[in-house]
Amino acid sequence: MEKTTGRSRLALALPLTLAVSLILGGLLGLLRTAEAEAARYTVSECGWYVGHDAGWAETASSKFVRSAFCQPPSGTGAFDGVHLTSQTRSGSNSVGGTKFARWRWSAPAGTSIANVHGHRWQTVHDGFEHRLGGVTAAGFSPFLKLASTDTARRDFRQSFSPPATAFESRLLCARVDTKRCSTAKGSTAGVRALVFTLDDPQPPTASIGGELTGAGWLRGTRSLAFTNRDQGSGLRFAETAVDGMVRLRTEHACSKVNVGGQTRGSRMRPCATAVTGSHALATTALSDGPHRLRHCAIDFSGATGCAPERTIQTDNNPPAGPRDLTVTGGDGWRRDNEFELTWTVPDQGPAAPVSSSRLRITGTGADGAVRAGSSPRSASGLTVPGPGEYRARVWLVDAAGNEREESAAGATLRFDDVPPTAYFLEPPDGRPELLRIPVADAHSGVASGQVAIRPEGGGEWRELPAGLTGEPGDRQLTARLPSEELGPGVWVARARILDRAGNETVTTRRGNGSAVKVRTPLKAESELRARLVGPRGGGTSLRIGYRQRARVVGRLTARGHGGLGGQALRVTELPRPGSRQQPLVHAVRTAADGRFAAGLRRGAGRRVSVEYPGTERFSRASAGPFELRVGGGITFKASPHRLRTGRRARFRGRVAAALARRPARGSLVAIQYLERRTGRWRPVLVTRTGRKGRYRAGYRFRYITGRARIKLRAVLLPAAGFPYASAASRKVTIVVRG
Repeated sequence: MEKTTGRSRLALALPLTLAVSLILGGLLGLLRTAEAEAARYTVSECGWYVGHDAGWAETASSKFVRSAFCQPPSGTGAFDGVHLTSQTRSGSNSVGGTKFARWRWSAPAGTSIANVHGHRWQTVHDGFEHRLGGVTAAGFSPFLKLASTDTARRDFRQSFSPPATAFESRLLCARVDTKRCSTAKGSTAGVRALVFTLDDPQPPTASIGGELTGAGWLRGTRSLAFTNRDQGSGLRFAETAVDGMVRLRTEHACSKVNVGGQTRGSRMRPCATAVTGSHALATTALSDGPHRLRHCAIDFSGATGCAPERTIQTDNNPPAGPRDLTVTGGDGWRRDNEFELTWTVPDQGPAAPVSSSRLRITGTGADGAVRAGSSPRSASGLTVPGPGEYRARVWLVDAAGNEREESAAGATLRFDDVPPTAYFLEPPDGRPELLRIPVADAHSGVASGQVAIRPEGGGEWRELPAGLTGEPGDRQLTARLPSEELGPGVWVARARILDRAGNETVTTRRGNGSAVKVRTPLKAESELRARLVGPRGGGTSLRIGYRQRARVVGRLTARGHGGLGGQALRVTELPRPGSRQQPLVHAVRTAADGRFAAGLRRGAGRRVSVEYPGTERFSRASAGPFELRVGGGITFKASPHRLRTGRRARFRGRVAAALARRPARGSLVAIQYLERRTGRWRPVLVTRTGRKGRYRAGYRFRYITGRARIKLRAVLLPAAGFPYASAASRKVTIVVRG
């Protein structure tokens, strides 16, 4: 067979040789693992469609070259053309004695090489040798010195005692350093299909934290955080067991390959040496009570290291409901809004003890929210939202947090100490002297009422004749203001309402909260309507562009009089925070039909309001405030306008801030491009202006092919304390060629 080493026969013989070698290697590895004290793992490199992590070096100053091909294309043979070789460099003439090139596989820190198996071949001339050996503390020790050419891919196998820290394949000029080896005929040393068995004596370590390691009772799904470490082959699995049964297992990412049904590493250290992660344990799968928790780390060699075992307590079943629920003092109606409930806690058996209670109160006005009880056996200091009849439902919570509202017990709470409700209505059309007060009481009912007036500046209250009308649920207290008996002035009104329970309500307000004031002689009610108008429309809220002007327009009318002409109005402009402008008040007078218009000054955003102070005949009126938002001024330039893919475009511009304080950290500016497909502007980058409002930025167009016309703009982003709104610059088009 050695004489017929043609390429076709070698291709046929190689799979059989590899299979036999792998089987024998696997059996020997199992035997050695059983005999050895340390855990072991196997690494396969440069074959089986996996690469290598060997290092190459030479000692002859560029007299050698290397070649590596370990992963043939998918669909071809796993070993077609696979090799790791060291060769003499063509044209180098000669190599000095003892000089060499070598491929080295180093055992990771914490491990050592117990044996190696692979294929080797060589073409050697004029003193060159192919040497294979291990590296220990004493240095390189070859177990094969091959001084003759042999191109057949032959097996080699070697065990190391003591174990080696590295394995090397050397192409060596095997002469003394005063002699030289000719490179006229090229020499080559090659290896492939390397299988290493490594000792990994140090087991991994594991440490844990998280919810499962805390004290107390647990329920539901709880997390266990782990931090595992290893000094040798690296971490392959993390396992969490409960009561000796593995419940959760995580396989970490490792460089590995399946050879003949056996998992091997494809690097000398296949896995990471430090891994953090978490396991989520569903305690619902466990019985209530204590359990043993253990977490272990398993390295690639199969060695196991565990964190200290812990005891956890689980309970996923809610406790039974309270018994003999009672309202202290009885469940009748009361004036004090304070209740106390007491009950008996049933025996919970071996489950978690009851630690607290929950309470839900329902009824008219109650929000039905769940409240935490003050103790597991009572709830005191309870209040209800208002007068009425309510239902309190109590259920229990155990130390694990389990609860079940459906097991609640119930009691009734009754309470009424709220006075009747009352407020003044606006007088009806044509009857300004009529005072009307709707009154209501949801429980005991309204019994009586009084209406009184006095001057706004103070004095004695003057009671007016008043009476209750209407049916229960729709009652009204009415009185008449004797304006003919009163001199000119402003009068305030007061209503006092009593219910049958003795609760009293005193009000001087209308339904909108305003005080009841009556001016005599009685005035006609005026109405002021206004809006903002800009270059592109108007409304009660308006946005205009930078340095644009706006106006406020409107009309003053009074009931029964139409438009009020010749009336003085005040228009107030109140600048937004961050503006350098001062508040400004305009005086404007209405036209004959009551209409008016006032121009507003240029500047930043502001609030605008219009006020009519009123006269002796007409009441006071106002409109606003209206929001006038002013878009910021922003410029944008891009250069160059034409560039190629991969080149950087430069952007610059300025944010104007006339009559405004700039933000301390500058304004944010977004550079955007127009997406043609959707017609939307998309972000490119966000930058910030300097102290003077200028900004600069750059962007590199990386993935554009062909020719692209890109429309860009800059957008001022709104900022707190800056009185200008968002605004966009003019569009700039640049052309990018790929």
